[in-house]
Amino acid sequence: MGDVCSASWSVQEALRIDAAILASTRDAVIVTDLAPKILAVNPAFTEITGYAEGDALGKSPSILSSGRHDRVFYQAMWTSLRQTGHWQGEIWNRRKDGEIYPERLTLTAVCNEQGDPTHYVGVATDLSQLRRHEERFQRLVHYDPLTALPNRLLLEARLQHTLERASREGNRAAVLVIDLDQFKTINDSHGHAAGDALLVAVTHRLRTRLREEDTLSRLAGDQFVLVLEALHEYQDAEIMARSIQASLETPFILPDGCKAYVRASVGISVYPQDGGTAQALLVGADAAVHRAKELGGKQFCYYTSELNVQARATLVMEEALRRALAQGEFVLYYQPKVDLRSGRILGAEALIRWRQPDGGLVSPLEFIPAAEKNGLIEGIGAWVIRDACRQMRVWRDAGLTEIKVAVNVSARQFRCGGLEDEVIQALTRYAVEPRRLMLELTESMLMAEPEEAVARMTALKRIGVRLSLDDFGTGYSSLAYLGRFPIDQMKIDRSFVTDIVTDPGAATIATSVIALAHRMRVGVVAEGVETEEQAGYLRQNGCDEIQGYLFSKPVPAEEFAELVRQGKTLPTPEAPLQSRTLLIVDDEPHILAALQRILVDEGYGIFTATSAHEGLELLAKNPVQVILSDQRMPAMSGAEFLGRVKALYPDTVRMVLSGYAELETVVQAVNEGAIYKFFVKPWDEEQLRTQIREAFLYYEGVIQQ
Repeated sequence: MGDVCSASWSVQEALRIDAAILASTRDAVIVTDLAPKILAVNPAFTEITGYAEGDALGKSPSILSSGRHDRVFYQAMWTSLRQTGHWQGEIWNRRKDGEIYPERLTLTAVCNEQGDPTHYVGVATDLSQLRRHEERFQRLVHYDPLTALPNRLLLEARLQHTLERASREGNRAAVLVIDLDQFKTINDSHGHAAGDALLVAVTHRLRTRLREEDTLSRLAGDQFVLVLEALHEYQDAEIMARSIQASLETPFILPDGCKAYVRASVGISVYPQDGGTAQALLVGADAAVHRAKELGGKQFCYYTSELNVQARATLVMEEALRRALAQGEFVLYYQPKVDLRSGRILGAEALIRWRQPDGGLVSPLEFIPAAEKNGLIEGIGAWVIRDACRQMRVWRDAGLTEIKVAVNVSARQFRCGGLEDEVIQALTRYAVEPRRLMLELTESMLMAEPEEAVARMTALKRIGVRLSLDDFGTGYSSLAYLGRFPIDQMKIDRSFVTDIVTDPGAATIATSVIALAHRMRVGVVAEGVETEEQAGYLRQNGCDEIQGYLFSKPVPAEEFAELVRQGKTLPTPEAPLQSRTLLIVDDEPHILAALQRILVDEGYGIFTATSAHEGLELLAKNPVQVILSDQRMPAMSGAEFLGRVKALYPDTVRMVLSGYAELETVVQAVNEGAIYKFFVKPWDEEQLRTQIREAFLYYEGVIQQ
């Protein structure tokens, strides 16, 4: 009897001990059946999860699910538990209040005497505090405790990542070392606490000038390092350096109420020219900042002397541009825009020039890029609009009432938001009709933010001014947006006009722009027209206007007015006397003479050329229906010449004279559609005359269709 009581007492004591352990342990314990449904939990479970015992009993453990693990994760957990009776790992669970927390979980199957599982027991350790300690440790390792900026260790890691990315993508990167001038004086006179507060305030200001991808760090004392990635031009680094210096100009208020004025010297090194490693760029930028301090502080220096020279030249240019704008050194020249049908002047494009104090003129190519970088382009652009309106008023008062002027608008000026007001003020001030002013906008500036561009253009159209899409074809316009842009004119860029007579690719783009513009019911003007042949080709293909040196270079306002007073016009070709015109191309003059003699009584208008290039020029200036070319010519064969003609003038009927040796090339050209018919030398005169007559009949039949 005593043995039984002793055994009973031992079991009860063991149960009491187990219950005490479960109650006191800091790990959560949960017991479930095989369903699984929760049968029991300990106090630590309630403390960790927020679920009271009554909330949990009878529920599935899935009430703790965080949603961060997929079905595959849980399937692997239960498979291990059922097959081995055990699973252990880290898991994210959710407390009752919704907070997600990490924990280490051990699941064990409890089996009966037969070895069959009857319950599951889970023991979980909350890892939240441990994670916070780890994060705090990592922050101490990688971040400056005063400013919360990355320290040298993290800076070097991020800089290395930046250089790897720049190498892959072919971009530049830059390192800027920023050293505060005379910081020691402030620290010594106001105390270290004030110095620390100043460093924190400086950090806040610097951060306002950064892009999301830039890394600002503090190395030690009053020295900061900025890493700039994905730079397209090295000058972007000096723009940032100036921005940083400008951000520090406003005085800081110290804790004691005193004002502190902070200046900064900046040293710049650029990848790849100044080094290919993080260490090389940091050393270079540090050397550059010391040089900036030696020069008196509050300036920036590049690591290389060449970039220093360029940077100083940029500063000199900026100062000169500010003076030019303030002292009225800019002038407008005007290049006539001419109607291709009548040859009359329709208006002009205003082009800015910089007349320096010594009387010399500076091309906009030399100063506009600098003005765009330093932000002066907005002021210069506003002046151009005002002066163009002023000049139109002067011309109107002088009796020249029909002159219209186009002005170029820069991307920054277009996006700044004040363009409409500038236009309204200029038109009102000089009483100019809005329709006489045209604003030329490039497609690249419009496609940067197309939705915003549509809204701005619509606002400008409400004023009554006209809009031109400049340099069309050189950028990346979406035709979907092009149809929404409320434009009045499209301009063909000079890069397509230069070779329009001889290059089928350039000609195709130009004629496509003309066709597209006319289908959109807007005008089209070609710029950079310098030869009669270019003008002739554009005229034949329906271009409305041209501008370029063929008619006039840009001239001062009074010279332009004189061109209008004199009624200067672009010569237009006379209508051909014959309705049938033939072009014969052969490099041998006696062959040309023989062919002309054979055809003298046919009544054709005949043009002759001694080379393919001369033939293309004649075609550009004159309407021709049938072309007869020799195959063997220097520089360009007959088949190649007629292949270009097919692309440039697809309606012409093209024939070739060939020897037997060139038949393979000629047959290929026939198969490709470049040649209508070919004749073998020596030719039969009567057969040649007959075939040329049939060629004209074929042309007329195709045209009538």
